[in-house]
Amino acid sequence: MKVSDFPSQIVEDVFKALKQNRKAKYSWIQDNLGVSESTVLRAINDLKKMGYINSEHSKIKGEWQLLK
Repeated sequence: MKVSDFPSQIVEDVFKALKQNRKAKYSWIQDNLGVSESTVLRAINDLKKMGYINSEHSKIKGEWQLLK
């Protein structure tokens, strides 16, 4: 069994959700994963620090750029 590169399961789940929907908003991720907004924000910050994602364009019309 491979050990995950992610610090927690929720971080991995958020990354998978972004792979599925690159235009995902925080509320969409929240609803689909059943977690709070602050949990989503923490997971996204972790993914940015780890170099997995970057936001493209503006917050309103933007997309998530998957780096890995």
